[in-house]
Parts: sequence; C-alpha cells; structure tokens
Amino acid sequence: MNVRARVVRRSRVRAAVFYWLVLPGLVVVVGLLLDRLFGWRAWPWSLSVLIAAVLLVIGGSLLVQRATADFAFYGQGTPAPQDPPKRLVTDGVYAWCRHPMWLGYDLAALGVVLLWRSPAMLLICYPLFLLLQLRFLLRREEPRLLRRFGAEYQRYRQQVPLLLPRPGRGKEKG
Repeated sequence: MNVRARVVRRSRVRAAVFYWLVLPGLVVVVGLLLDRLFGWRAWPWSLSVLIAAVLLVIGGSLLVQRATADFAFYGQGTPAPQDPPKRLVTDGVYAWCRHPMWLGYDLAALGVVLLWRSPAMLLICYPLFLLLQLRFLLRREEPRLLRRFGAEYQRYRQQVPLLLPRPGRGKEKG
C-alpha cells in the first residue's frame, strides 16, 4: 500500500471512530447525566420503539454506505479530504439530498437514542447535535463545495434539498 493510500485509510478510520463512536458516546453520556440531574427516567420498553430504533440504525448505516459507494462510483473519490471525489456527485442517493451521509448518520443516531429510551438524549442532546451539524454544513461544508464546484454546485443546491429529501424530487440514477 502506497503512502497516499495509507494516509487516506488512516483519515477514514479516524473519521469513522469520531462519527460512529466518540460523538454518539458523548450524546449518550451527556444524555444519561442530564437524565440523572433532572430526575428523568427512561420510558418503558415497547416492541414498536425497539423495531423503529433497529430500523433507523440499520437504514441510516446503509444510507452512509450507499453514499460512500456513490462517491467512489460517480466521483472517483472518497469522503476523506485527502482523496475527495474528482467531480461533483449528484447521482445515486445524492439526487435525494446534498448530504446523504449526514442524513444516514442522523437516522442511525436517532435509532441509538431510541434504544437508550432517554428523555434528555431525545429532547436535548440529539437536537443540539443536529443544530451543531447544520451550523457545520452551512458555515463550512456548503461554502467549500460552492468554491470548489462553482456554478455547477449552485445549480445542484437550487434543485436538491440540504438534508431532508422531498418526495417526488430528483431521480436516482444507478
């Protein structure tokens, strides 16, 4: 494996650890601490919540995997900043929303919150996590993509929603 491939691989592993372990861990720990501080108790188990949680974790994870594969297939690149897609990816799940990896991650995180049955995670930590993510996307990611891809990204931005797909909008190719 060449040096560049090792750097990209290391970056992807660091990102995966941060996004799939560290951030969810913070949401869980802070949520449980807030539950204890406020005297809130977990809501009772129910089969429907369990099924919804598992489906959200699986569906969100699959969406992240698909978005990563679309980066490779349509853009000849990866999510790693050291090896970004060589062209703007607007096909596949990127026809649904501009940031399907984030959407998948959000869905999986919501599933984890539901599995813990924590009021503080659901009412405080998860919404705060979403607000910080939106700030990152709107302040850093979107301007960076606009600088990199210019008018092509501007057109894409006008046609495709940021995170929440609109029914009947965009056609998946592939």
